[in-house]
Amino acid sequence: MSTEQSTDGAAPDMAVWAEIVDAIEEAVPPEWTRFARENADTSWMRAMLLLDAHDRLGNPTPTEHVSHTLHHLAMSNERDGEAKGWEMLFEKRREERRQMLLLIEEKGPAVLDGEPLALFHRSIVPVVISAPGS
Repeated sequence: MSTEQSTDGAAPDMAVWAEIVDAIEEAVPPEWTRFARENADTSWMRAMLLLDAHDRLGNPTPTEHVSHTLHHLAMSNERDGEAKGWEMLFEKRREERRQMLLLIEEKGPAVLDGEPLALFHRSIVPVVISAPGS
């Protein structure tokens, strides 16, 4: 574990780092998770990984794309029950992704210090996820 100190004297919170990694593990490539667990011993490394994960999560997942498309296909074929199911799946996955983005935005600073923290604040662009067509 690192002995880094932030500019306010507090050490980066590695329990929060573990929480973030665990929470987004299913949404990022296995390589990201492995790297985050094995090599994230510096604030710079954690900053780059957080920014990469945030960028990845800023885009709809394959499940969102598929469920959104199948929702529209079912609607055009007047299969309302099926359409509702696809819509519910889409909404669930979108909300899960939104929660992961919020976790990174809100808790990411707790695992950073110094210049990496400044980079994070300069680089992170809060993502607003809106409903399709809105």
